[in-house]
Amino acid sequence: MKHCLNYLFAVVCAGLCCSCQSTEPEDMAAWYRKEGERLDAEARNKYKAKSFDAFVNGPGYRGSRDIWRGPAIQLHDPANSRVEVLLNEQRGRLYIGNRVAMDFPLCSGRVGGSETPRGTFRISQKEREEYRSNLYGSFIDPATERVVKSGVSVRDVPPPGTVFRGAEMPYWMRFNGAVGMHVGSVHRDAASHGCVRIPVEACSILYDKLAVGSLVIVK
Repeated sequence: MKHCLNYLFAVVCAGLCCSCQSTEPEDMAAWYRKEGERLDAEARNKYKAKSFDAFVNGPGYRGSRDIWRGPAIQLHDPANSRVEVLLNEQRGRLYIGNRVAMDFPLCSGRVGGSETPRGTFRISQKEREEYRSNLYGSFIDPATERVVKSGVSVRDVPPPGTVFRGAEMPYWMRFNGAVGMHVGSVHRDAASHGCVRIPVEACSILYDKLAVGSLVIVK
């Protein structure tokens, strides 16, 4: 549990691709569900009285970790839903039937070779809990499942007796080659290896509201 809490909230400057360090996958999945429910209940009515315009025009919008939800969040229309990823603002917006349903913080690919590509794409794959990165993760001792070194690339040389295990990416939604949206630590500046990291309480909603074929617009 300590590692998972560090994963989402404390380790905001580590610059690592999202992984849960040494937590067992089963425990991690349960924790995501429980923590997501807690955060969602805590924030559900926080901005109920604010209009969307008031929210985005507030002085703290660019650095905010707050999530805005509008009445359209109650709708379920995957065929007419899309996501916009705003790289300059490091925010995302879910549209359902051309109405803003949710505005949320995100963390895109860092500048210098790992930028999230701009363009219009479609979700091509969804995996709720089982997906792992094939590029970034940890070196583990296969006999004990102990993490020997985290935050590594599959191209790194593993310590003797260890194997590479990809970082878990819950609520995975692939939209451009190896790039996708998933739960991860959200810095308020671009810091990922290219994917779009989203807080669990927002990413779980996106996963349920979008379908394979839904539009993802990165701009």
